[in-house]
Amino acid sequence: MGKRQSNPLHDALRETRGQWPSLFVLSFLANILLLTSSVYMLQIFDRVLASGSVDTLIWLTVIALVAIAVYGVLEYARRLVLNRTGAWIEAELSPPVMRRAIAARLARGRSEADLNDVADMRSFVAGDAILAFFDAPWTPVFIAVIWMMHPLLGVIAIGGAVVLFVVALINDRLTRKKSAAAGRQMQTARRDAGQFIGNAETLAGMGMIGAVVRRWQSLHAAGDAQARRAGDITSLLFNLSRALRLGLQVAILGAAAWLVLQAELTAGGMIAASIILSRALSPVERAISAWKSYGSYRAARGRLATLFAKSGAPQERIELPRPKGQLSLTGVSLMAPATGTPILKGIGFQLAAGEICGVLGPSGSGKTTLCKLLVGAWAPSMGVIRLDGADVADWDSESLGAHVGYLPQSVELFSGTVAENIARLGEIDDAKVLAAAQAAGAHEMILSLPEGYETDIGQYADQISGGQRQRIGLARALYGDPALLVLDEPNSNLDGMGEAALLTALRGIKERGATVILVSHLPHLLRLTDRVVVLKDGAVARFGPRDDVLQEMMQAGKKAQAAQATTRQAAE
Repeated sequence: MGKRQSNPLHDALRETRGQWPSLFVLSFLANILLLTSSVYMLQIFDRVLASGSVDTLIWLTVIALVAIAVYGVLEYARRLVLNRTGAWIEAELSPPVMRRAIAARLARGRSEADLNDVADMRSFVAGDAILAFFDAPWTPVFIAVIWMMHPLLGVIAIGGAVVLFVVALINDRLTRKKSAAAGRQMQTARRDAGQFIGNAETLAGMGMIGAVVRRWQSLHAAGDAQARRAGDITSLLFNLSRALRLGLQVAILGAAAWLVLQAELTAGGMIAASIILSRALSPVERAISAWKSYGSYRAARGRLATLFAKSGAPQERIELPRPKGQLSLTGVSLMAPATGTPILKGIGFQLAAGEICGVLGPSGSGKTTLCKLLVGAWAPSMGVIRLDGADVADWDSESLGAHVGYLPQSVELFSGTVAENIARLGEIDDAKVLAAAQAAGAHEMILSLPEGYETDIGQYADQISGGQRQRIGLARALYGDPALLVLDEPNSNLDGMGEAALLTALRGIKERGATVILVSHLPHLLRLTDRVVVLKDGAVARFGPRDDVLQEMMQAGKKAQAAQATTRQAAE
């Protein structure tokens, strides 16, 4: 049998459960000490007032104060354990959740859970809500104490606890689905809001701000309505339970007074019974208001469980040697995750190490998709992509990334300095950063930025143009002298100076012997290519030496123009 893969969520929950025994003991002691005021009241009425002993009063007071101080320490210890446990859960789960969320986004176009779900779990575990659930099991202890005072009082206490428990069950039954639906809709609203804000320039430029705000308001309002309905029910039942508890205290106080008149209970017992009943029913009442927090926790745990079930743990792979850049594709196809529609169909070609291959094709032909497959961002539905004979899918993502450079059409720079971005947010090697920037022809441009290589991308985001971002992105792609370089429309935002720098960079890359995939329609860039692949409708239409393919395309274009001219003449 193979080794069972570890599930970080299950492991974290199992470790968390290891804290429950200590919390159970602390809760037991804390709840026992909650009887201090009741016992103190009982002794004052039945012993001190009856005997008139000042010494007894002093010692009872001292003992009560010490017990209350110990209770405070125990309560602090409970909260400290929960706070530390919540922080530990977030620290343990956040990295694997982030990794699996990224993997799910790449594989399925969406992730079942994210870091907000981890935050919901921490919020519940470290919050006050969970204390209500730890205190609830001690309700029978308080009721037992009341029963020992007199069975009639015990019957009233049991009846009250049962009624409040039923109210709690009704609350769960009526609000569970509404709360879950509201959580999903609010999560979608938060995600959309982040996307809208991240594309502020596009929205402003096309006058879409009002439309997207109205769209977000509609989605948010739907989720808020669900949450409000669930909240209204919880508020109603919570206030009902509070009224019931106050009524029960009146009932038990009245019953206890009658027992005092019948000489079956002391005056101290009457007061103590009322206080103890309040302590007994308080956890049940608090559990009703805490149910919303528990519902969020339960929903978050369910989403995380789904994410971990669908995204297996990354497998440890043997680290392969640095590739030379020999690339081969055999029968590579890709289906859209949602619809199953083919995006790429049976792509196949080979490149020797050090060759530059231009990729041509109309919009929607699959050029960008091919680039994402080549760098291992997406996995093909069928077929295999090999780098130096090894399936790209067999490479560890970080190991492969060290040998691959990728410049997407839309260059995203991340929070941090220019140097950190070029170093791919890893440990900065100054020599490699400078070499990459110089190879990309971006060194002088970077020095012209407000703080040079130390310019913070976030702080100076408005001062860094699209062309500058693209040149920094090219430097990032060249960092570490990769064996395979994939450039998707690297000139899309460049001015004349930037294109000249790109051309120089490509000549340098060719001299160093890296294999390059270049998506471009510029003739002067295609002059540097050794081979050209032409995509059409997701399939390879032509592949071969650059001059042969371009000549075939020119001849095909001339024939198409001649056919169109003949058609027009016939129509006239």
